[in-house]
Amino acid sequence: MVASASSSSSSSSSSSPSIKREIHRAWTDTALPCAFTSVANVHRHVRQTHPSLRYEQVESALEDLESFTLHRPNRKRFPRARTQAAGVYTDLQADLVDMAKYRRKNDEITFLLTVIDCYTRVLFVKPLTSKSGAVVAAAFEQIFTEMGTTPTIIFTDDGKEFYNSVCRKLFDEHHIKHVSPKNDVKCGMVERANRTLKTRLAKYMTHAYGHRYIDELPHVVHAINHSVNRGIGKRPVDVRLGDFPIPLPENARRPSFKIKFAVGDHVRLASKRGFFDKGYEQGWTTEVFVISEVSPGRPVTYNVVDTNGEAVQGIFYSQELTKCTYNATGTYRIEQVLARRTRGRRKECLVRWEGYGPEFDSWIPESSVLQL
Repeated sequence: MVASASSSSSSSSSSSPSIKREIHRAWTDTALPCAFTSVANVHRHVRQTHPSLRYEQVESALEDLESFTLHRPNRKRFPRARTQAAGVYTDLQADLVDMAKYRRKNDEITFLLTVIDCYTRVLFVKPLTSKSGAVVAAAFEQIFTEMGTTPTIIFTDDGKEFYNSVCRKLFDEHHIKHVSPKNDVKCGMVERANRTLKTRLAKYMTHAYGHRYIDELPHVVHAINHSVNRGIGKRPVDVRLGDFPIPLPENARRPSFKIKFAVGDHVRLASKRGFFDKGYEQGWTTEVFVISEVSPGRPVTYNVVDTNGEAVQGIFYSQELTKCTYNATGTYRIEQVLARRTRGRRKECLVRWEGYGPEFDSWIPESSVLQL
């Protein structure tokens, strides 16, 4: 089901209307070899009749089409802003490892709280019988005691095991800032540490012909902290304050990466997909967003708002955005008709637009529904 919306519009400009129609046809006509393939193939085809046509013009024209922007390839691995700790035990990343399937063999231990120091890469692990706020907060207290200090900031995901009244009280008492990254990678250091920990435990259990690991857990953690960490080239236990000075002056002199988008550009966001998801599936959000702020640097980052002007939490890299054309008077898919009403002689439908949240639900004339 689709419908046409009514509002102000904005569209991209790339070529004359006739050339743009030819580009669109080259992309959508399944009889043509270049249809639904790539910008380069469409450019090569259309350039036969328009030799001066530039690649950028073809790309801009194709940004009008959902079938192009929604299925555009997106990268998962690219340079990101580095996590630079201020010092030893000042910046921590924390996560929970689910060990529920081994619970019966390990004294009802269901989760492992893993905490890594971003400066030294020292790993702390505490076994938990549940992920309630009280249990998680008590484990944090034990780790702070082992550290001999409290951190300045803790990075976690936005799970309820970390966002609850007990943990909030603990962090407030120690003046700890609690932050949850909004990008897909989230807390990369602790997630990599989790992989190392789970791999070592799995190999141990295979060697021991059983699933009891809890007795050996402290030894495994000790061994990890006494192994050379490839990220820093040292054993975590050997790192001291001053080993990794912050290279601010050098970074300040280096030019920013190329700025790809401008404030006001309409973009789609990369969908949350794994590294091995099928490439032919939709890789970008149906919902369209607007660039609200550009922060030059290495790498460049962007802030976005939705088409209602509401800010989207977090920052986005160039590789997580793809430019598109937004036409508020265009035709859009309807996910569901929620209600109907009659106002005078006019019949209206309350619709939910496909790919958009409830905040975008709107009443439209029933006559605007083009297909049922």
